[in-house]
Amino acid sequence: MNIAEYPEPIDTFVRWLHEHVTITKSSYSSACILSTQGLDGFPNARNVSLKCIEKPYFIITGSTLSRKGKEIETHPKVALTFWWEETKRQVRIQGTASQISEKDAHFFFKDRSYESQIVSSISKQGMPLKKLESLRVRFRESIKSQRPIEKPTHWSGWKIKPYRIEFLEFNTSRFHNRVLYTQSEDSWNITQLQP
Repeated sequence: MNIAEYPEPIDTFVRWLHEHVTITKSSYSSACILSTQGLDGFPNARNVSLKCIEKPYFIITGSTLSRKGKEIETHPKVALTFWWEETKRQVRIQGTASQISEKDAHFFFKDRSYESQIVSSISKQGMPLKKLESLRVRFRESIKSQRPIEKPTHWSGWKIKPYRIEFLEFNTSRFHNRVLYTQSEDSWNITQLQP
């Protein structure tokens, strides 16, 4: 990665993601790790799916009542980490998350599979559950009914505005190529980092 050839980090990310998607065998090509600050002070990390990029935002979705939803509401500074095995590249993004519009939430909900819509409508993500079978019964009944699923009021998403984006090209010698972009008003400061 030559810094002079990549002046804009989001365009670079899109290019790298496209190169990954075209060769990966993974069914989850947009998967990444979302890290948040826990309400108890401990960090939390989990796999999520990047839904889209609406420059300058990276968009993810989920339940606002989930642990991640509550943590983002309390501590909106978050991180996304991408690791692409086939291209041996990593991207780390730090930024601030804010909730997407209700219109956008409806769009992304309708884009989900029917089964995913059902799970979102019958489940309180991450909450304790006495009997898993009771939830399975509700799931099967909803599948049989084939009725349209309305977006739950708690289901939404977040747009993450990046403050820092670090690109790493892995090398087996550990002489990695690392470039850090840091937001400064309306431009990006670019720094080559040591491996």
